[in-house]
Amino acid sequence: MRRRIADRSRPFARRPHRVAGRALRVGIAAALAALLVTGSASAAFALWSASASGGSSVILGKLAGSLSGTDAMTTTFSSSVTSLTAPLTLTNAGSIAGTYSTSVAATQGSALASSIRVDAWQVAGTADCTGSAPVGSPSVSGTWASLPSLSGSLAPKASAVWCTRSTPAADAPASATTNPVVSLVISAGSWTSAAVTGGFYLNTSAAAPPATAPPAASPAVARATCTPYDGDFHVTIGFDPSARPSDTYYGLVVAGTRINAAEQGYHPSFDLAGTDVSPQVAPDGPARIDVDVLDADGRPTGETVATGTVTFAESNAARTVVCGG
Repeated sequence: MRRRIADRSRPFARRPHRVAGRALRVGIAAALAALLVTGSASAAFALWSASASGGSSVILGKLAGSLSGTDAMTTTFSSSVTSLTAPLTLTNAGSIAGTYSTSVAATQGSALASSIRVDAWQVAGTADCTGSAPVGSPSVSGTWASLPSLSGSLAPKASAVWCTRSTPAADAPASATTNPVVSLVISAGSWTSAAVTGGFYLNTSAAAPPATAPPAASPAVARATCTPYDGDFHVTIGFDPSARPSDTYYGLVVAGTRINAAEQGYHPSFDLAGTDVSPQVAPDGPARIDVDVLDADGRPTGETVATGTVTFAESNAARTVVCGG
């Protein structure tokens, strides 16, 4: 009987499919891990690996944020523009759920930024952020030099709208400008997106010159009449011209800004459409109106014969205006 002698010159055979499978998983993980150091300026990539009985799986997610609304937050405060209410929309633009947070910094005019109080509260949508809206909840308050973070959780592609109200203090610096910048980041676990920013300018008008003598007592200013027509899109502002010659010129002033052409006492009224006044002049909400006396060249004389209030708002058709505040 012959005995079979093993050929020891041949290496032990290995099961190639196990080695290949392990090498494939290592290669995939290495390739995807490389993405972690090649992200873009506006997004962060997060990598998770989960094992199961059938092998390994890898999930790649993107963190990114976007911010809008700051382009409508530039204004100049004056005696007739005493506050600004505007919405700020914060969006999770990435592909995974995360938490959002903001920070603010004033790149110039820190003294003015510290003198402007800010109230911010979350609302259901931009249409709910008006000048007459009460401060809701949740809310934060501070100044444009130091404002607590606006924060919360967002699903992918979801947005949160915060209503901001800026009100300068009585002793805020005159003829000053500040440039607040809002930064937004989205976070998930230990991963954080690149910051996105939006800036705007807040200004104060020149201080009134000191009086050299006590001013004469001003006559009582009458209330202007307000009559709606064409739904909520137009109003007629009327006034009493009887105390002056009929050829006297008058101008309509809305939130401190002269609007439309002058009228004479022969026709003591002004037609005002919501589209005549931009949100930069009078944000949505109540706005003061004045009927001022003009000289023959159309310049203000400093006299006001009537005053009142109208309210502006946005609609799908056009900007609206209604009587009252």
